[in-house]
Amino acid sequence: MNHPQIAVFARLAKEDTPYLRSIEGQRSLLGRTMHDIAFDNIHDEIAVTSPLAQAILSFRGAANGEEAPLRVIQGDKTQIKGVGATGKVSIDPVNNEILLATPDQTILTFDRLANGNVPPKRVLGGLATQLYLGEQNTGGGNVPCLRVDPIHNLLIVPVGGYGGGRVLIFDRTASGNTPPKAFIKGPVRMGNQFEIYPPTLRLVTHTRGNIEIWRIPERGESAEPPLKIPAPLGRQSNDIGIVLDPIHKEVIIATAAGNNIMTFSVPEVFE
Repeated sequence: MNHPQIAVFARLAKEDTPYLRSIEGQRSLLGRTMHDIAFDNIHDEIAVTSPLAQAILSFRGAANGEEAPLRVIQGDKTQIKGVGATGKVSIDPVNNEILLATPDQTILTFDRLANGNVPPKRVLGGLATQLYLGEQNTGGGNVPCLRVDPIHNLLIVPVGGYGGGRVLIFDRTASGNTPPKAFIKGPVRMGNQFEIYPPTLRLVTHTRGNIEIWRIPERGESAEPPLKIPAPLGRQSNDIGIVLDPIHKEVIIATAAGNNIMTFSVPEVFE
């Protein structure tokens, strides 16, 4: 059985390097089915889903050991339900919001400082949104991650699953049954996750041995192909997460088969 833990490593850590610290233990409330984590670099906080408990946990960025979360969003008013093992969370630290995609075909937005059994401040969902966020079943479906561009006030959500689809772009504050304002035309194969770099309006993902860099349109539809940069992860290894490091112009990818974290120099994302 997996040991529920969030481990922190030095940026330049290499093979067999021990982690610097970790969040774990009963008081942390972390569960074995965590499948997403978000970092708030402005307020130095970590948000993570606890799918079986149908909750969002927020920790200090410097949390260590058996440390309790700062805040827990949980309860019937939150509308966090049925997310199985794959609910995806995102933090917008500029606008002080936490967002969660669910297989109820909704995107829930909470105040960053929300705590307890509180309702979301916005709910985006309905036929006009064209959202497809996985199936409502025991596995939680293939709920995609989502990202916020606080510079251009955009909410970016991929739909269509791992095999290929398209990307929907909404106004950041869209709620209710609101249609997207822009699209990236498919197939956009997202791998497991993606990241965005708002200053250059770029979306970055990894799929089929390549880092792919897509232009994010603010309106209308874009069919522009991505820039592809070879980034092999090794035999039978898929990505399970991706992070951008703008300061060092690097793309960091976590892999499944080898349990590795690989760092690639990709200045094209940031220029």
